[in-house]
Amino acid sequence: MKPTKNDFSLELAAYLSEKDFVYGPEPELYGGIAGFYTYGPLGKRLKNNIETVIRKAFNVNGFFEIEYPLIAPAAVWKASGHLANFSDPTIECSKCNSSFRADKLVEEATGTSDAGHLTDEQLVNQIREHDLKCLNCKGRFNLEIKRYSLMLKTTIGSDIEAYNRPETATTTYLPFKHYLNFFRNRLPFTVFQIGKAFRNEISPRQHLLRMREFTQAESQFFIAPESKHTWEKFSKIENETLPFWTEDAQKKGQPLQIIKLKDALAKKILKNKAYAWNLWLSYHIFTEMGIPVQKIRLRQHYSDERAFYSDDTWDLEVELNAFGWTELAGISDRTDYDLKQHAKHSNQKLVARSPENVEFVPHVIEIAFGVDRPVFALCDLFYSKREQDEKRTILAFPPKMAPIQVAVFPLVKKDGLDDKAEQLYRSLENQFLCYFDDSGSIGKRYSRMDAVGTPYCITIDYDSMQHQDVTVRERDSMKQERVKLSELEKYLFQRLQK
Repeated sequence: MKPTKNDFSLELAAYLSEKDFVYGPEPELYGGIAGFYTYGPLGKRLKNNIETVIRKAFNVNGFFEIEYPLIAPAAVWKASGHLANFSDPTIECSKCNSSFRADKLVEEATGTSDAGHLTDEQLVNQIREHDLKCLNCKGRFNLEIKRYSLMLKTTIGSDIEAYNRPETATTTYLPFKHYLNFFRNRLPFTVFQIGKAFRNEISPRQHLLRMREFTQAESQFFIAPESKHTWEKFSKIENETLPFWTEDAQKKGQPLQIIKLKDALAKKILKNKAYAWNLWLSYHIFTEMGIPVQKIRLRQHYSDERAFYSDDTWDLEVELNAFGWTELAGISDRTDYDLKQHAKHSNQKLVARSPENVEFVPHVIEIAFGVDRPVFALCDLFYSKREQDEKRTILAFPPKMAPIQVAVFPLVKKDGLDDKAEQLYRSLENQFLCYFDDSGSIGKRYSRMDAVGTPYCITIDYDSMQHQDVTVRERDSMKQERVKLSELEKYLFQRLQK
């Protein structure tokens, strides 16, 4: 019998816990609460590697990183609209009273990723049509959609109503006046933030994809409205191709199209150069993480799906083994909505000045994604069983993303081989993410490293002592070759950039 997606997701979650990538739900000692997870030693390294890719991509493209507090008073969230509107459609079981997100139930049942634009009535019709039952007790649902606030409330001091931030984006707008000073009043300018966010999900499932506490990375691109059409950096990437799945193609049941960015503008698939450039940057970040291009698509939001203030919104989706097409990032042209809202509610002027000294409210193009989702995506996409090797499990991470890049072994723990191996390990650990292992047979050590995604294993054997070389074994092909110690660092550098 062929395993289902649910079987695979459960198998993967158990494996990630066993191999010290992700523990939970936490606190495990007290039974655990859904939506809270701990990154173990290897999972934290993988997450760090992902954040490194994100920071590098933003930094080399002129973005500056900021860090804002996690908690803000209610006035901030009233201005942003979160207090009134940040909610999920939920439906309740008539038998056990369990609640679930109605849109996610529909997406899982239909294999789609666009139920977010359905009205409450349409969601009820879909649940009725597909005869969806409670996931806990198989009971029937009360066919009524209720709106459930995702905001996590707290108190500052004794009486200040406040909330944990549900995203990093809103807090990134608030120091706008300081940005103007830092960038000497010259637009466009770009900032980003990586940090924790909190959402009081009604029934978080899907492991790292839907958490109550999670890490986000979001960027804000502040630009004069008319400059969006003349953004100079676009010319450098105009011939790059991206996989576009337009609103029109979705409605007609047509496949995505791989189109050059300049052609997407000419065909009015995209509206301006600045937005096209941000879309490309998002795609570039995920391919740099090693997500296969054939697993990525850019899905345009339906007109009734995107926020009323958004000029255009596309999601970057990845096809996962566990959950099918899944949103990993959203790219939105938010126009001047956020700055105007915060100006109105704070009674402050949030404006820039043109070279002609004319005041205007900048537009903002935003890239928003969770860091935890690409962690899960890499584990999901590169998890496999090696059929020719007793069905041993392998995590075939791209080498530069692996939590352990190089493992060093002595063939045996005697005759100076162990000392030589440890000396080599010490010389490499400043350059690479290394691991030393002298326990068990070489075959078992190879298997242990394959299981956690280590691309290269280096063995010091008796020939090493005589010829000053080592055996390097590559994870995916299992091929071995001799490499001179004097050439080893160069050999590894070349291969660990992939």
